[in-house]
Amino acid sequence: MCKPPKHPNSGADANVPCNGGPPPCPSPQATPGLPASIPKTCTDAPKTIAIPKNVNDQFQKLWGNSFPGGKSQESGGTIVRDHNGKDSVVNEGTGTSGTFSPNRTVSPGQTVIGIFHTHPYDKSEGGYTGVSFSGADISIAANKREPDYVQSGNQQFMIMPTEETGKNLDYTKLNDDQNRRIQDLVNSGKDFSEASRIAAKETAQANKMAYYEGKDGVLQRVSC
Repeated sequence: MCKPPKHPNSGADANVPCNGGPPPCPSPQATPGLPASIPKTCTDAPKTIAIPKNVNDQFQKLWGNSFPGGKSQESGGTIVRDHNGKDSVVNEGTGTSGTFSPNRTVSPGQTVIGIFHTHPYDKSEGGYTGVSFSGADISIAANKREPDYVQSGNQQFMIMPTEETGKNLDYTKLNDDQNRRIQDLVNSGKDFSEASRIAAKETAQANKMAYYEGKDGVLQRVSC
């Protein structure tokens, strides 16, 4: 997830800040279904992704579970496709205020096609929504060669490596660099949420990854 100074180094599968607000949702022309393999290049990635309703409903439930007792706690799970081609979220769980570590051990007949987690901020942390990926999140997606989905408020994000993306991104360096970029943007007058989206988009472009923003289960590619 993307915590401000309170969480300078998101832990494993954690987060950091975002970039410009999500674009208007396009007409859902895309066929429901999530990418099951990475594209050759960013421009080969789908322009629009329509998240299946059952998966999006699970995303909403996990977001709703992200403030136990009024305190932020990341929630998430592992996205799988079964032998019938149906996508779902399994191994649902919780992490800390600023981290979530997915359980990628799935049943026979299921294939991992991504991970999902939330980016909650309670009132004591500023109550931010619309907070995108951290550098830590992005490095994990790149090194695991899989998409990562995030929800923060009603805004949703996805980042996906391509065949052109490096396979051994430095987790700590990327996280620290993106934290610094976010802080620079905040110092220049950007809101923290917007700064996180800008930084996520820049990091995606620098690492030849496809980056998406949207809401209500419809995501539009904005990084190419």
